[in-house]
Amino acid sequence: IGRASEHEGRKLIPLLRSIAIKHGRGRPRKNPKRVYADTKYGMALNRFYLDNRKIISQIPSTATKRRPGRPRRLDKATFHKVRYTVERFFAWTENFRKLAIRYERLAEAFSGLFHIACIMILWRVLR
Repeated sequence: IGRASEHEGRKLIPLLRSIAIKHGRGRPRKNPKRVYADTKYGMALNRFYLDNRKIISQIPSTATKRRPGRPRRLDKATFHKVRYTVERFFAWTENFRKLAIRYERLAEAFSGLFHIACIMILWRVLR
């Protein structure tokens, strides 16, 4: 959570540093294998960070002019499938008015309501 005037693309690196992916025994992995993100996250700093951590980035480019070097490959079919799933999920959560308007001041209360909404969505899907 930050200022409203802060660019959304600057949130990617702190988010990736906070990830811990559990996979069986041992300590959790710190790096995801692949990141699907919107064009806002296609900043040079984010791409440089992902390349250094050897994370495959699936971020569409907004560049209108050609840049030197090898062009980045984007798997459009998989990218659109993942983005559709994410956008569909957010549309489902907007059906819960308390989440859409965010009445709760405390992050813990909002997180609890969000978990309850996710349980209700999953229950509807599995019914």
